[in-house]
Amino acid sequence: MTASVVSRAAGLGALSAAGQLIIIGSLPTYSRLFDPGTYGEYLIFVGAAAVVSVFAGVRYDSAIVLPRNDRIAGMLTAVVMAIALLVATLIAGATLVSGSIAWAPARWLAGEQEIGYGLAAATVIGAAQRCLSSWCIRGGHFLSMGFGLFVFCLITVVAQLTLVHMTGQLAALVWGYVCALALQTVCLAAAIRRDHGGGLIPRVTGRGMKIAAYKYRRFPTYMVGYALASSVRDRLIQIMLGIGAGAAVVGRFGLAYRVSFAPNSLIYSAVSPIFFSIASRGTRSSVGRFAASLVEATVVALAVPYAAFALEAPALTDGLLADKWHGTGPFFQALAGPALLLAATCWLDRAFDCFRRQRVAFCLEAAFTLVSVGLVAFLSREVDAIYIAWIYGTVAVVYYWTYFLVTFVACEFPLADFRRACLTGALAIIAAVGLGGVVHQMPSVSARFAAYLLLMALVIVAWMRLRGGADTIRLLMRSRVGMQEAEGLANAQL
Repeated sequence: MTASVVSRAAGLGALSAAGQLIIIGSLPTYSRLFDPGTYGEYLIFVGAAAVVSVFAGVRYDSAIVLPRNDRIAGMLTAVVMAIALLVATLIAGATLVSGSIAWAPARWLAGEQEIGYGLAAATVIGAAQRCLSSWCIRGGHFLSMGFGLFVFCLITVVAQLTLVHMTGQLAALVWGYVCALALQTVCLAAAIRRDHGGGLIPRVTGRGMKIAAYKYRRFPTYMVGYALASSVRDRLIQIMLGIGAGAAVVGRFGLAYRVSFAPNSLIYSAVSPIFFSIASRGTRSSVGRFAASLVEATVVALAVPYAAFALEAPALTDGLLADKWHGTGPFFQALAGPALLLAATCWLDRAFDCFRRQRVAFCLEAAFTLVSVGLVAFLSREVDAIYIAWIYGTVAVVYYWTYFLVTFVACEFPLADFRRACLTGALAIIAAVGLGGVVHQMPSVSARFAAYLLLMALVIVAWMRLRGGADTIRLLMRSRVGMQEAEGLANAQL
């Protein structure tokens, strides 16, 4: 990989990590100021915003990266913003009508108004943010994207913790999110202004928008379903939990999910561009070897931290969070397994793009969505929420391992590398959980922390000495590919 790829990925990953640390570090304060039920309603709002964002642009915002001509990219931007404005207007209108007919108690209507109008604002601002992100990718402003993400995380926390003293809890969460999204959009706009001082959309015409939309019609045709399958799943699971167990359970489950899977966005932003560049021009055998080696190294490095986090989660949550959030720890334990596997494999979707297996990826996502949402919906009224979380976690573990396997089969990577990565990862996880359970019995917290660090070092050293880990690291470090050439090939394929 070229130095520019490494520096950009490292910078973007570091800024993403800083933003995640701000959010996680603020959770004790959040737990004192916000009730689990209100936080669960906010998570439903964020989930609704993610789902609506798929329709508010029908994925044309992803196509903005591809055209060589800025004018065509500008027309696609106009298409996205026109659709987003239409969707936002419909949402605001529906919210206004529902409030005027007073079909529900006043407390429900107040929350509905906050979510409805906040969703309308987030739809328009979010569309602009996605378009500007694509323009940043066109111009190579990756660090600016990372800075924008950092600003979003920082302002979300600052705005929500400030507004809660002036408004209700739900209003503070919703409008703090919208405010942070707006400032992130401003940061992205400032980053590309020097490249497009005259504006991103020169001489917009209806005919030009129609031509651009038709030329890239594959995005609404094929990518909307894939995006919905992946984004709707987690939101529907939370909604189903809320229907059966109440908003407070959604808040606890959502908080555990948010923290457990937080490292995945960091790993994806840092690793995905590198793997994409390698997969775009490498042979199937070399790409498969790199993918298996990276999954193996990631599992070995993270097995002990995730095991320790799962074992210590009840004590940590009870000690750091307010009393009304007690009972959140078991949700962390249920989600630790799938979070580890997703952290190791979250970037593998790029392989389906490079080797034209998007339909396989869509079928995987759709199948997992149907199974997991249906299972949670069936169990939510009859089974305790903690058991549902464990069942969902088990299904997710099976799915992420299946995704890893199907990637190698569909892309025709050598299965010998897959089997090696699976065996090494399984050994590392068994050692981490087994020996971690022994460490967990130690009475002193500081002694346990030191013992976990020692156990992590022992697992890594054993991997390097007994399973060829040193050779794996050398293979990863020596992988090289030019970013520009890879991008050119990717554009040609698309």
